[in-house]
Amino acid sequence: MKRFIGFISLMLTIPVFSQTIPEPHTCQLGITLSGGAARGYAHIGVLRAFEEAGIDIDFISGSSMGAIVGLLYAAGKTPDEMLDIAKSLKKRRVTSAGRFSFRKKGLDYMEQVLKKHIAVTTFDQLKKPLFLCVTNFHSGRYEIISEGEIFTAVRASAAVPFVYRQQIINGTAYIDGGVVNNLPVEPLRDVCRTVVGISVNPIEQKSKKMSLKKQIMRVTELMINENETRRIALCNYHLEVPDLGSIDFEDYDQPEKIHDMGYRAAKEFLLQLRIKN
Repeated sequence: MKRFIGFISLMLTIPVFSQTIPEPHTCQLGITLSGGAARGYAHIGVLRAFEEAGIDIDFISGSSMGAIVGLLYAAGKTPDEMLDIAKSLKKRRVTSAGRFSFRKKGLDYMEQVLKKHIAVTTFDQLKKPLFLCVTNFHSGRYEIISEGEIFTAVRASAAVPFVYRQQIINGTAYIDGGVVNNLPVEPLRDVCRTVVGISVNPIEQKSKKMSLKKQIMRVTELMINENETRRIALCNYHLEVPDLGSIDFEDYDQPEKIHDMGYRAAKEFLLQLRIKN
């Protein structure tokens, strides 16, 4: 319970941006991908729709699963390749298998999968600039990592509280970037002419009866939604993939279904933009 109370307090901390911002407007389009565990598979479908529309993405930022998908895309993986990787994941090796635990090896497994498909090891070797959001557990503030070793940073960005261990970087403990900043638009705002935010955690009506685990996840969902809401105004455009509330955070065995939800939402989103323009 003490751990949970500490987590709730951290969620309410006001974040600051700690990364030095490059010269303004050095790219045309930046896209920021929210966290959302398995719901983040929807980002793959969104990226597919953007590619089909001939839209080039220059910069990418992300938290948690958004950081993982962002890394794959920045490394040059196509939506088809990313979906194949998602299909190859073993759900029980990623999830907490029905209970909260700080001893899970899910991040070890995820890193093994990423290293199998990504040959580069540092940010400067990526094909597209990438910003990963992490939460400093000691200061209670988010930080942006965009240089150095990739896999340590992505592990920290995806270190979901109560599921995975804190990740130690240079003696400092870090947890999931989405705890404080689930839609890290800030590193893109002053370097890109246009910024698009993609969210995968719509707030939907829930049943009154929920297990303790479901209640904790619901509280997390509500708090994450609040910290996203404050950042939507910083985006030029924002897409929230609908109906994902029906998808559990640990539904890693439904990549195609979730991908398709993101794809359909992005196609409609781009169609509406064309009509307005």
